[in-house]
Amino acid sequence: MLFGLLFQPAAAENTTAADLLKHLAGTWRAAEDRTPRSSDLDVKVFGAGASNVRNVTVTIDPSGHGKLSISTAVVGRDGRRYAPSVVEANFTAGDPVSSSFGRLSPAITVVDAEERYLDGGHERWPIEGARVSITVIDPAAGDIEFRWDTRDGRGSFGTSLKRRRQS
Repeated sequence: MLFGLLFQPAAAENTTAADLLKHLAGTWRAAEDRTPRSSDLDVKVFGAGASNVRNVTVTIDPSGHGKLSISTAVVGRDGRRYAPSVVEANFTAGDPVSSSFGRLSPAITVVDAEERYLDGGHERWPIEGARVSITVIDPAAGDIEFRWDTRDGRGSFGTSLKRRRQS
């Protein structure tokens, strides 16, 4: 019940990362994001009914070490995957914890990030200047707000993550 107390306005101002990380520890996933590709060129290259697909998983341990995985591909109507890639990043979450309107956000530092293409030449590129933010809005809801930003804005997005229950 300690975490419920953290979200009382007076207590939220004094929340430490250690308290918040106890709640954040675990695996979090976003619902699969599908965006249709329907231009004439998309239909010619990928076929009718193709979509950009993105899956996001974040794992955080109680010490504040986090791992991010963003997998993307164009998926045809028949399930064929084109241009699959994965972004992987390591980050640390810690103090100070900011509190605004009942929302708690730990300070996050991206340690390293890399994009890998999973077909062709299996190219790899480091991602410099990336940022991650995590905001806890309602601990009872079991979800967090997540944001990934790149230096040039390409590939940046925000999404809601749900805790993956252990079986």
